[in-house]
Amino acid sequence: MKKQPSAVLTVLLFAAVLLLVPLGWLLLSQKTFSDSERRYLAEFPSLARQDLSDWTFDDAVETYLADHLPLRDTLVGINAYAVLLSGRQVSQPVWADMQGRLEEAPFAYDENEFRKRLDRIETLQQAVQKPVFVLAVPSAGYVQKDSLPSGLGALYPDGEAFDLLENRSGFSVVPLRERFLQEQKAWYYRTDHHWTAKGVFAAYVAFMAASGKEALSADRFYHHTADGYTGSTRSRSALWLTAPDTLQIDEPIDTPVTVSFSDKEGSFDSLFFYEHLGSYDWYRLFLDGNHPVTVIENRSADPSLSTLLMVKDSFGNTLAPLLVPSYRRIVLVDPRYARTSVSKLCSRYEADEILFCYSIERLATDRNLLLLK
Repeated sequence: MKKQPSAVLTVLLFAAVLLLVPLGWLLLSQKTFSDSERRYLAEFPSLARQDLSDWTFDDAVETYLADHLPLRDTLVGINAYAVLLSGRQVSQPVWADMQGRLEEAPFAYDENEFRKRLDRIETLQQAVQKPVFVLAVPSAGYVQKDSLPSGLGALYPDGEAFDLLENRSGFSVVPLRERFLQEQKAWYYRTDHHWTAKGVFAAYVAFMAASGKEALSADRFYHHTADGYTGSTRSRSALWLTAPDTLQIDEPIDTPVTVSFSDKEGSFDSLFFYEHLGSYDWYRLFLDGNHPVTVIENRSADPSLSTLLMVKDSFGNTLAPLLVPSYRRIVLVDPRYARTSVSKLCSRYEADEILFCYSIERLATDRNLLLLK
């Protein structure tokens, strides 16, 4: 019996796929880093004797093949949209709301663990005997919960965490939650969990008021923009069709600075490192990203201005430039990377105030805060 042309064509196409996919793995250039996913890809594993008995080598090879699959970004994106359209995004680390914004899923909240971190902040305040302020940034999903599919917004524990935080008396809490809830859609990037220039400026004004200082008006800053910003929530979600953002940079006018880092040689005369606009992570433009300790000297400051010690996560990198004109020196310490005593830094740099600038998620979950001293 003569085979039908369609059947022959199907067999040939199937055979071509079986041949081309392995050839793609072997012949196409192998990347070591994925810009779209913001992570290093698996390297081909070396075979050790013990790996044969516990399947370690097999698992590593499987991971390698998955990371270097031809057209991986396309296939990962197709799967991400299949999960979204089938209503299964609740199982993912990043959620898409009904306005096309990407938001991190709720964090795991443990009240007792949060209390321990707040206790450490109070203990630090007692040790240094300096004013301590806590500026906690609510998560985008909590603020914009009304835009999420029904029921998902109620899963965010931010409200419980803020209730506990705002009832503590050992430090001053910068009132930010209600301000952000008043105008839900202005404070965060579409493709990233960080706050926009408008969000950070609102936080700046709130902190200045809480610390008894006068905030500068927006016209005291240069405003630069860079189009095409795609942040971490887009990378983690693989929802590649999400429109990019415009990154805004607010630079103090006529404020010469000297910036130095504890883990990088030399000093720098800018708060902004524009070379990172050519990398996968544009957010590192602000103060060159995260370093254990960063020191900003305001060279035009009046000697009477004070020194601020900021204990922070990445949100602090965008807040610090706005604060520079109002301080003689700002010292930023990131407990995720620094293994140093905050109280000793406070003494070394003669800090007059301490500000904790954290996302509420990081403030409630960062184990490094339990090591504060």
